[in-house]
This record gives sequence, structure tokens and C-alpha cells, in this order.
Amino acid sequence: MNSRILLGGLSLVATLALTACGGGETTGTGGTGGTGGTAAGSTVSVAADPVQLKFAEGALTATGGQPITVNFNNPSTTLQHNWVLVQPGQEDAVATAAAAKNGDATGLAGVIAAGKPITGSQEAISVPAQQAGTYPYICTVPGHYQAGMKGTLTVN
Repeated sequence: MNSRILLGGLSLVATLALTACGGGETTGTGGTGGTGGTAAGSTVSVAADPVQLKFAEGALTATGGQPITVNFNNPSTTLQHNWVLVQPGQEDAVATAAAAKNGDATGLAGVIAAGKPITGSQEAISVPAQQAGTYPYICTVPGHYQAGMKGTLTVN
């Protein structure tokens, strides 16, 4: 089990290093995720906690008025997780509707952008340009949001 956590952590570090080196600016402080921007948009990185039902980064920041790429990493090889950005106030409704689709929130009302549930892998999720504000993100795998797997994306 410890080797899985170590490998997951190393994978996250490698992903963050590659993201930081690959065009565009990505910075993070105190576990708040990253912010960055280029003419093509912002990029932020977030990961599922390898042992608890929560995101490693509970708060992310991005630049408004431009597309956002969310690099989501699920290091767990046993638990599915996803990253879903929802309209404020729609968290419960989206989590409930996604449970009927085994956690898949794509195409649901109230969803701004969604990744499909993944295990032991990474996914880039495209978020359309958003106005300034605070938007909730959740994991819609059944029971995960209710257990506290959620965070906020602040768009400046």
C-alpha cells in the first residue's frame, strides 16, 4: 500500500513539473492549486487524495474570460474519481443525477465541465471561459461528494 501512495505521489509531482515546464505559467501556494495563463487560457492541476475521499487541492484559482484546462490526476488504482465543475447551488442535484449514471456527470443539467470517472490515471478537462466568481467542483462517483469530495474554483 505504501508503494502505491509513493508511486501516486511521484506521478503527481511529475505531472506538476511537466505542466509547469510545458508552456504557460502554473503556480501554486499552500495547496490551493495553481493559476496560470497564456493567450490560449489558464491551466490548473488538481488530484484526488490517494487515501481519503477528498481532493488534494480544495481550492483552485484561474483567470476569467478565457478557457481553462484542468489537469485531473487520480493516483488511486482501486477507487474511481472524477472532477466536475458545476453551477453554484447545483452540487446536490448533479451528484444525485450522476449517481444514476454510475458517477458519469457528462451532459447533466447544472454541469459546466466534467471528466468521466477514472482509476489510476490522468485526464485533461476543458472548461469554457467563465465570468469572475466562485464555482464548486465535486466528485460525482456515488457517495464521494456526500463524503466531502468537493472544492471551489475561483475565477478572477
